[in-house]
Amino acid sequence: MANYHLNQVAITGHLTRDPELLTLPSGHVLCVMQIATNHRSRNDVTGAWEEWPDYFTIKAFGVQARTAHEYLRKGQGVAIGGRLSSRRTHSADPQHALATEIIAGTVQFLSPPRGR
Repeated sequence: MANYHLNQVAITGHLTRDPELLTLPSGHVLCVMQIATNHRSRNDVTGAWEEWPDYFTIKAFGVQARTAHEYLRKGQGVAIGGRLSSRRTHSADPQHALATEIIAGTVQFLSPPRGR
């Protein structure tokens, strides 16, 4: 029986800053975005609903990178489809030795696009 592993993410949120466009040494373009999502749960003691943000780093490549950089701005809503990617960081602190990011396969604008 062949092993099959699924690594798929679908997430919606709002950009916490303007997207950053980078050109890699290979000549490929990369757009780095940060989004915030909220989750909520009921407090066991008070019974009140509480809400917390989660922050995710998104990386898009190629045409999607250029389009996201050109039209997206801080505060706009986006839907991202893609996969998780983990990499080791160059930190001296072992608590922060692993970074997990979302590699975008699709970037969908949920707010009207704004040009630069």
